[in-house]
Amino acid sequence: MKSFVERARPLGESGFSLVELIVTMAVMGIVLGGLANIFISGQRTSADATARMTSQQGVRVAFDRLEYDARCASTAALLSSGAGVYLTLPSQCDHATGTVTWCVNSGSLQRSTGTTCSDTTHRLTYVTSVTSATPFSCYSPVSGSTPQLRVNLTVNTTTSNANKTTSTDYITMRNASSTGCT
Repeated sequence: MKSFVERARPLGESGFSLVELIVTMAVMGIVLGGLANIFISGQRTSADATARMTSQQGVRVAFDRLEYDARCASTAALLSSGAGVYLTLPSQCDHATGTVTWCVNSGSLQRSTGTTCSDTTHRLTYVTSVTSATPFSCYSPVSGSTPQLRVNLTVNTTTSNANKTTSTDYITMRNASSTGCT
């Protein structure tokens, strides 16, 4: 009579048993599951970093343009307790004259012509996802000195506080009198 081993595997035939295949598939499943988690985590991190960089770049561009307007302005008047500011630009300003308004409107920092935030025809949006409702205030380090416009802007493109960008800028209004910012 033939033994059990000889009946299970005839000579000349080789292969894997069902148990060996199941164990191999389980190990491969665990390895591939771990690799998938690493890949998804990397994608999320990349998306967060891109969103953070985009918001920082938007704040930088907005501050550059706002500084250009405010440094030349002869007066600044705060709107809605600091939700906006309108700047009077005298004729010696080479980039614009008249009045321009900077406002936080529906979570966007916008620049428009005129003295209110309601001008929709000449409005430019510089930054979106703004979470600070009143970023503008007047600041004077010493009584009687040239006034400064203080801008404290917080931008958060996601719901996570780890991704928010907060920037503060003090812009000296070079053409303004000591009472030029109210």
